Amino acid sequence: MRKTSTNAGCNFISPVLALSTLLLPFMISGCTNAQSAGQPLKPVHSRDADFDPNKPTTRIVSIAQDQLDEFEHGLTMEIVREHRMVKEVSLTGQVEPNSNITTPVISLVPGRIEKCFVQMGDVVKEGQKLAFVRSDDIAQIEAELLKNVMDFEADIDQARFQLALCEKIYGRHKQLFSEGISARADLDTAENDFQKAQVALETLKDKRSALITSARERLRLYGVDKDELDRVLAKKKIDDDFYMLAPRDGIITERNADVGQLIDNMHTVFVVTDLKQVWLTAQAFEKDIHLIKKGQNVEVTVNSYPDKVFRGKVDYTGVMLDADSRTMAVRATVQNPQIILKPEMFANMRVDIGETQALSVPFESVRKTGEASVAYVVLGNNRFEERIVEVGRRLGNSVEIVKGLRPGEKVVAHGSLQLQGEMLKQLSE
Repeated sequence: MRKTSTNAGCNFISPVLALSTLLLPFMISGCTNAQSAGQPLKPVHSRDADFDPNKPTTRIVSIAQDQLDEFEHGLTMEIVREHRMVKEVSLTGQVEPNSNITTPVISLVPGRIEKCFVQMGDVVKEGQKLAFVRSDDIAQIEAELLKNVMDFEADIDQARFQLALCEKIYGRHKQLFSEGISARADLDTAENDFQKAQVALETLKDKRSALITSARERLRLYGVDKDELDRVLAKKKIDDDFYMLAPRDGIITERNADVGQLIDNMHTVFVVTDLKQVWLTAQAFEKDIHLIKKGQNVEVTVNSYPDKVFRGKVDYTGVMLDADSRTMAVRATVQNPQIILKPEMFANMRVDIGETQALSVPFESVRKTGEASVAYVVLGNNRFEERIVEVGRRLGNSVEIVKGLRPGEKVVAHGSLQLQGEMLKQLSE
């Protein structure tokens, strides 16, 4: 009876086992997908030795051919390619004027601003008039010069008279000596006096010229027009005004001038900056310091012109770390021919530190799912694997793949968004 009972039990259980055997793959698949849906996907490095696309950290979806045919413009597939690309360090910084080509305009004598001809942001040329200033000091310089020049001119007139007299005496002694009337000693004395008179006259002329040159240079440093001194000497009339002139081509980046304002030699009235070349200063993290060196090429972008790239070179690296942020100062000189980069702008700087091998796929192949990025790897037979990937920088219409894909694999490009929607739909069912 026990044997018969055992056989009967076996006969009863066999259909159940058979049904379980048939449903087991679907049960396992459902558990796998449920596990995948309930847990975040983990990135897999493209060169990991234990890389296995069929691990439960990925999702696989099968799409019927008629569904694929309904996708707008169908699916396109691209091969994951490996190529050489620039290796870089990305920094965030701020645009600053290049102090090497920035010039403050300072009045070296006290005075009062009578007129101001420029505003902040105006483009100026070297020698252009910036402001009109009245100064008693300028009047004093011109008065002293005029007095000294007139004194020299009186001395020069006296020297000319003395020279003419000595020349006349020398000529007479020369004639008497030729006739045997005058002694040789008298001729030599007359000749010596004549030569001394010539030297005295030339010395006075040189001193007068040196005085005028010195005064002209002094007034030039004060911003007085170079022709002003000639006018003073010609008309024998002094003025107490002068123009402040632009020392270089550039842009007015600072203006501390108002009509009626008193200024002195400690007062910066204007700052003229050549913004065709600017500095970008940034802070590099401690881990990147050894990678950044003077002379490396940089590319700069700003939010105002996201599609425009400015180029330059690293020209300075700091020698000390900031104790709080653990960063080091890095500065690059950047060309700005159209004066698009403005002081105080925030900017992104990419420092070229060499080349490396990298993988890339079309930009539209990568989709966001939550906080992760995924790509859809083609498995064949209308099956696709959703693979989490780690992306690097964008390269035109492509994007760098740091982790998650291997060279030669195929990924979905156009149609990846619809494929993502279909996967989400299947998982929700």
